[in-house]
Amino acid sequence: MSTEQQEARTTADTPAGDDVFRPRLVTSLVVAAVVGTGVAIAADRTALALLVGVAVLQALVAVGWVIGTGMPGRKGGLLLAAMAAAGSDVTTSVWPHSRLGALVAVIGLALPVMFLHQLSRGAARTRIVASLSAVAVVVVAVISPAALLQLRHESVDPAQGGRVVAAVVAATAGALVIGYLVDLVVPVPRFDPDVPRGLLAVVASAVVGAGVASVILRNQPGYAEGRAVFVGAAVGAVAGLLAIATTFVLFTTPEPDGRARQLSRPLLAALVPMCLLAPAAFLLCLAIRT
Repeated sequence: MSTEQQEARTTADTPAGDDVFRPRLVTSLVVAAVVGTGVAIAADRTALALLVGVAVLQALVAVGWVIGTGMPGRKGGLLLAAMAAAGSDVTTSVWPHSRLGALVAVIGLALPVMFLHQLSRGAARTRIVASLSAVAVVVVAVISPAALLQLRHESVDPAQGGRVVAAVVAATAGALVIGYLVDLVVPVPRFDPDVPRGLLAVVASAVVGAGVASVILRNQPGYAEGRAVFVGAAVGAVAGLLAIATTFVLFTTPEPDGRARQLSRPLLAALVPMCLLAPAAFLLCLAIRT
């Protein structure tokens, strides 16, 4: 086989390239901006508005993950995700003084139910490990945003609690947006030659996260003397890294059939990092405040 034929075959066998990734990065950018802005505004309003915003975020990531990954056992996985999301929201709302301890019960109950889900698949019980791992990821993803509800409860003044949550969400969304924007222009240095995601985007995410958080928290007690900047920079950097990790997960997952499933992938690239970052942001804000 000639060199030209080998190169043509390699190009044909490549799952995705820059031309495929760019439209998806644009879509992820828009989703991160819209959803992040909505949840941040809701957090700054009332606890009920934040609960609605978190519920919408959980629903989007659950449906997007189940459809976009083409996981086995999709119906049961979606039902488990809905139960986990509802359970986490209820526990953090009913027991607001337990911090994240109440979520342990939700996770503990979810584990045996995940195995029961595999048993209920019957004759279609194939790719058990793939199904179980995919369900575990989506369960963790929908439980994590409940940490935003708890973060709002941690402040004596509800207005301050809402402002802190708004800052965290806005910093995360801003970091994701700038990260996608940088990778659209200069994705360097790349973590992988086939994936247009680079380290420069992570640095830009940290900078934008620091700026957003410092603006929103500049007059909030406990976040003076550079603490707001540190929180924003840490949130932005982790958001950038999680976004890249999610991109690699989707890159290595076979493309699902159907237009709707393919369109859900950019949705996941924006919302999964936003969800998974919530518990880390919760712990960081508590540590900084203390």
